[in-house]
Amino acid sequence: MIAVPTVSDSGVEIQSGSDEAVSLSRCDRDAAITPLAYGTCVLASALAQVAPLPAQVVLADDPTAAKALADAGVTLPSASESFVILLAGEAPLVVGSDEVGAMYGAFELAERLRLDGVAALGPMAPVVRSPATPLRAANLFLVLPAPGETSWWLLDLSFWRAYLDMMARGRLNFLDLHGMYALDTTLFPNALLYFATSSTYPDVGVPAAQRASNLATLQAVVKMAAARGIRVGLMTYRSDSSPLADANQALVNDSELQTYTREAARDLASSVPGLWRLGFRIGESNKPASWYKDTFVAGVRDADSGVSPYTRTWLSTKTDILSSLGAAAGESIVEAKFNGEHLGLPYAITGGNFVTPAPVAIAAAWWAPSYSYEDYLSPPAPYDFVWQVRAGGTHRIFRQASFARAKRTSTSYALAPTARGFTLEAPHAYFPQRDTYHDPSDIFSPWTFRRDELMYLLYGRLAYDPDTSERAFRAALAARVGTDALWPAVQAASDIVPWIQSAHTCGPDSRNFAPELEWGGNVAYWALPSGAAPLGSPEALHACGTHAAFDSFAIALPQEAADDLAGGRATTKLSPLEIAQIVLDDATLARAAASVSLDPANREARDVQRECSALSDLGAYFGHKLRAATSLAVYELSMRMDYLDTARAETAAADAAWRKLAEETKYILPFDDGLRMRGVLESPPLRWTPFHWSAEVPWLAQDSASIDAVAARVTAAPPAASRPDLPAASVWMATRRGGGPGLSALRVDASAMGRRVTATLGSGSPALDAVRILYKPLESTAPWQSVLAAPTGAGFDYAAEVPANAAMFAVEVVAAMGAGGWRYPDVLVETPYRVALP
Repeated sequence: MIAVPTVSDSGVEIQSGSDEAVSLSRCDRDAAITPLAYGTCVLASALAQVAPLPAQVVLADDPTAAKALADAGVTLPSASESFVILLAGEAPLVVGSDEVGAMYGAFELAERLRLDGVAALGPMAPVVRSPATPLRAANLFLVLPAPGETSWWLLDLSFWRAYLDMMARGRLNFLDLHGMYALDTTLFPNALLYFATSSTYPDVGVPAAQRASNLATLQAVVKMAAARGIRVGLMTYRSDSSPLADANQALVNDSELQTYTREAARDLASSVPGLWRLGFRIGESNKPASWYKDTFVAGVRDADSGVSPYTRTWLSTKTDILSSLGAAAGESIVEAKFNGEHLGLPYAITGGNFVTPAPVAIAAAWWAPSYSYEDYLSPPAPYDFVWQVRAGGTHRIFRQASFARAKRTSTSYALAPTARGFTLEAPHAYFPQRDTYHDPSDIFSPWTFRRDELMYLLYGRLAYDPDTSERAFRAALAARVGTDALWPAVQAASDIVPWIQSAHTCGPDSRNFAPELEWGGNVAYWALPSGAAPLGSPEALHACGTHAAFDSFAIALPQEAADDLAGGRATTKLSPLEIAQIVLDDATLARAAASVSLDPANREARDVQRECSALSDLGAYFGHKLRAATSLAVYELSMRMDYLDTARAETAAADAAWRKLAEETKYILPFDDGLRMRGVLESPPLRWTPFHWSAEVPWLAQDSASIDAVAARVTAAPPAASRPDLPAASVWMATRRGGGPGLSALRVDASAMGRRVTATLGSGSPALDAVRILYKPLESTAPWQSVLAAPTGAGFDYAAEVPANAAMFAVEVVAAMGAGGWRYPDVLVETPYRVALP
């Protein structure tokens, strides 16, 4: 039991908007601190600001806890990291199932006190919490020094103290370090060369003194992390002997490299007390999976220090990974990409473009199966499966702080029992960790992760407790910017870029597309079917290799919507016109940030305000261009001039928005984005170094030129039939899809033929042409299939038989006479499929 002490300056927040204001406390001054003591100190800080009330933070085996829980009739969950908050008499009592649970309970109570003062305590019903997602990680890359960086961020313990404080506040319990990462080459040098020493080859790696300094820092980080309930893993992406991942190899003989790797892995596993995981990536290492079993994995096992191996699925196979892990498979973690290297949608895409073999229209290399979870969720799975939620492809420079999207994402991880959690790669992961994109007069923190702090809090806390109130996050933003008035605009702004990636992407890799920074081809290209032969040079297309909707199962391209209109069919996927309107509405709401009155001394508030304006411009650009492409696609099928005129008008509005974006981002200094905009490895290449939106303004002429080219082509070779029967362009573009019947229930039962699926539609169902059951196996690489469902005679039930291995289901509903079409579950509000494992 630890009684809450009186706190003077050890945990008091100092100034709104400063780094001190968002740090949990300075409660780690004692080298022997534990999570229990850390949480108790944070609670003491809150009590000092509210009222000098007695409080206790105890563990489950404390006699005080047993009596209080029994008196209140409350059961403490047995799962690790659980807690109960209750009143023992008139004093608050926090009971944890373990030290981390006690710490989280102390954080929860401290937050309630800061939000509501003493009123938070009474009358207070017991608060019972247990983690919904067991493993919640921050995936931080060990970025090598940036040009001009005189002091490497990695060796700065003030960075780690602030970063780990933030992780603890966000209920993140795993620091997942990957490395190394070289900004200039965008390659990933072998991390062992920076931290470990081989007894046979002691000079291999960076200089010994630097290795010793790096190792000492890692040891300190692991110790600080443990005090905050955070475990640490380190994964290397390569296994060669060049610290720069170039041709200058210290060891050229593979047998020597094997010896080095085994000894270095053993050394690192032995030298860092408390290190939890030590990992490797097989894909792109130029080594077969079998190579790792007797080198890296063997070295970790030789250490016998409590460290276990972990790995990634990238460009490998399940068979190979299980073989490489060997006997360690049962205690290992396997990480697979959630949705490639992008965070466009708040659920795991399955089927669609990830199908193997790839759809004819999509190049197989573009949608490699390793961009998704493949068969790693299917038995046998003797490992903990972790989603690698990579946000840095979609989000590079602007905040992502959507409460609704984070909540949906956090409730989507548990597709199968082996899925244990996620590791979040935030937008700053591939950039310098020190802020280099603000003018010195605008810098509000030396560290770029502060921009992304709210994202960490959202994804961590909502994964721990999906019912965490939005109010907690509003307060976190208000504490930094000095006002609650920016929250609605930040929410709208955070919705824009994910929709861009979802409705029109150039690929699943960070090197394929940067939706915050580029426009992904001219408007005529957007109007083409995915995989169609492009018109013009790669430069004219703005280097978009193959455009597609990110989830082609749930979202329609402009050409698909146009084809449905011309064919008299309802578009059952989410229409591009629906998405365009959502984004344009978001842009309007985001623009409202400009009218919020701010403290002129609060640099972060000013940054948030300007960012909302920039994202409003980007949303206006994308929304109008998506409308233009859809209208142009209809013109190509119908030769209706009103649709061509609409395409021109919408394109002009889009281009005007981009010019405004270029003006309103002048506060951001030109910066280097090596993964996409500099053009190191991506194809087709781009050559913007350094990058700024203003450099792309001359490209806008390609939009109107591409429309002229389409008009000339259609005039020379008109479509087979004109379409005077189509609605006026202004009417069709303004028409929103009507409400469908809705899905009341979806039941999956065993049957003699496999599985029987019954969909119960809403009671207000219109006259229907067809109801189809959409289904697929669990593997992401398996295609979606469909079967016509028949009415059962029981109300609004429709049923069909599907194969025994079907595990994922959706429903397509088509109204009679082309009156509408819908897919359920509705992608706008939930994951567009349900899972029922065989």
